[in-house]
Amino acid sequence: MKNFKSVIVVKHPLAPIWETVRDRLQEIAPLVDDIESVTVIERDGSQSGKVRLVNQWKSRQSVPGFLQGALGAGVISWLDRNEWIESTRSCHWNIEPSILRTFITCHGTTLYEPAMAGRGTRVTIEGAFDLTPGALRGLAGPLEKPVSTFVESIVSTMIPKNFRKVLEAAADFVGSRTS
Repeated sequence: MKNFKSVIVVKHPLAPIWETVRDRLQEIAPLVDDIESVTVIERDGSQSGKVRLVNQWKSRQSVPGFLQGALGAGVISWLDRNEWIESTRSCHWNIEPSILRTFITCHGTTLYEPAMAGRGTRVTIEGAFDLTPGALRGLAGPLEKPVSTFVESIVSTMIPKNFRKVLEAAADFVGSRTS
């Protein structure tokens, strides 16, 4: 298992950043270079102060043809199941990838806090990515363990980087609305 953590500060107040990332991902997805789309599959705001969402993310990247059979998919996509809690300004999430679905566990929390005397937002993303032993046996053979460790390192770096891009797109979106 590989843990990751990243802190991002944007120059917009907390409320519009929180609401944009929670409620307008479909609109900001085109602003992120490697995301093709985000589709809201389910939304439940029936509990006071909580919103539960299931989002389908689709990457602009695709799986190379020679790996499609082994990985069981041609498109890189994932479900993002999350719960947004207003009282703590936190989002607890779980990612279910389309590739190696039964071998991957990825979950975490994103915390939104005021920064820069209320003129900015500090966002902390913290999570863990785990690639179950045996996931890459057919692809890596005897090198499965070092290849799995390498994959975990890459993915645990990519998730915070991609989230930074989403957050920067949200900040640009908010900025375009207030200019």
